[in-house]
Amino acid sequence: MIASLHPCITKDLNILCAGRSLTDREKKKLQKARAVIVAQGVTAEVYRECRRLVPQVFPNYDLRFPLEGKVGDSLLFEYYQVPHPKTLLFENQEALVKHYPDPEMVPSLLSGYPYVFKANLGGEGAFVFLIHSEAELSEKLAWLPKGDKASEGFVLQERIDHGGRDMRVAVIFDALYAYWRVQDNPEVFYTNLSRGGRIVPVGEASPEKKALRAVREFCRRSGINLAGFDIIFDRKNDPARPLFLEINYYFGRKGLGGSLRFYELLSRGADRWLASLGQFRNCIQIDQ
Repeated sequence: MIASLHPCITKDLNILCAGRSLTDREKKKLQKARAVIVAQGVTAEVYRECRRLVPQVFPNYDLRFPLEGKVGDSLLFEYYQVPHPKTLLFENQEALVKHYPDPEMVPSLLSGYPYVFKANLGGEGAFVFLIHSEAELSEKLAWLPKGDKASEGFVLQERIDHGGRDMRVAVIFDALYAYWRVQDNPEVFYTNLSRGGRIVPVGEASPEKKALRAVREFCRRSGINLAGFDIIFDRKNDPARPLFLEINYYFGRKGLGGSLRFYELLSRGADRWLASLGQFRNCIQIDQ
């Protein structure tokens, strides 16, 4: 029996549990399934129950919840030794003061001002700022929520001159779908579509192929099979080298043709995953 907790994917057993825990009755039913498909919005609690009760779970979020947010992304990039901007990680503001009592130590480690401040949680460029001074950093830190461990974390990162563009690579099981997010002004820092970025198709240039190969290999090693990766290139210092910037487990769909198109791709990817059980060889197919 195949189970689905995804509202847009129907299987033998279908459970809708958005915003709540699984009931005891639902858990007993899930124990009879050989595989289950969960939604991107699945909570850590429900995902862990699925991993405990069902032999196979799609997507693979084993690294998502223990390594949450931008701090977790950076730890993964360090662990797998993939190229990424210089980054300092902090669980809270107290950690910053403890490790760097002299505020000027920070820009000296991040190629100077301006550098980038990123709150641990938040998407579409929310709580991401360029920092030009110690006073500006203090101002942004004051905006961080208090009392929640994941929300108190943040990263400080060197600014990469990406020329107003980054590449989004969406991984859906064994397929990669890639496109550029581009600003008409190459000096603009934010590339998000919500901030005026526009979508440009990925071509056949060598740097683009390198980025796809790098994401493919990262997914093979990490087991991640549903996520949107943000990749940038340093246009002045090393324009052919892809740098990993972020992992987005819940990502926008406009660049994939909209929500309906995304759910079609997701449903087909889930079916390929089901067909591959027991046969999958960790081989990622590039599909643009």
